[in-house]
Amino acid sequence: MEDACFSCLNCAGEACEYETGENPPQCVQGLVTDEVHEEVHGRYADPENHRIMKAAVMTSERCSNLTRVQETIEFAYRLGARKIGIATCTMLVEESRTLRKLLERAGFQVFGVACKVESNHRDDLDLVLEDGKRGSVLCNPIMQARLLEQAGTDLNVVMGLCVGHDTLFYKHSHAPTTTLVTKDHITGNNACAGLYASKTVYRRRLNETIQACRDQTLPRA
Repeated sequence: MEDACFSCLNCAGEACEYETGENPPQCVQGLVTDEVHEEVHGRYADPENHRIMKAAVMTSERCSNLTRVQETIEFAYRLGARKIGIATCTMLVEESRTLRKLLERAGFQVFGVACKVESNHRDDLDLVLEDGKRGSVLCNPIMQARLLEQAGTDLNVVMGLCVGHDTLFYKHSHAPTTTLVTKDHITGNNACAGLYASKTVYRRRLNETIQACRDQTLPRA
């Protein structure tokens, strides 16, 4: 059986969570060899990973009664972080200021960097698109990560960075990173609404994007 069949998204069971002992034949756990098991568990034994996981477990025990903001504050505290970095989209600076105030009230130092730092344009980063225009000011996620590293942050929080820009930030962040806000212009930053809407009349709009990918009519990077 191909690995593609071993997908939790193809499983209707809940044996892994409730330990019923009735895992289906195609359960992803079947891909976990003894070698892979030992390798992964060894990574959890790494002091830094162990510290993060312990703080996460302690926080997640109460997640059903906490907002994401509360979870973030408690996680940072349990992690032993002293200085929190906020990598924010310029469109969420006001929300990031509110977060800063809450974190400072909880006893943390806070340093934030907005995405448009340096005011780069396409030609500054040797990016040439089909329209040939200089375009508007670009986001600068790698610089955000670098400045937060320079500031000595212990934990970074992403506030609404664009898809792809967040990828570069996560890749270059020196400190552990968590996400508080995922930006979504259409749904008021409630990204799951796009999934729920896929079962409503909005699916017609969604299908336009899907079909453009299937037809390969979208320009590639």
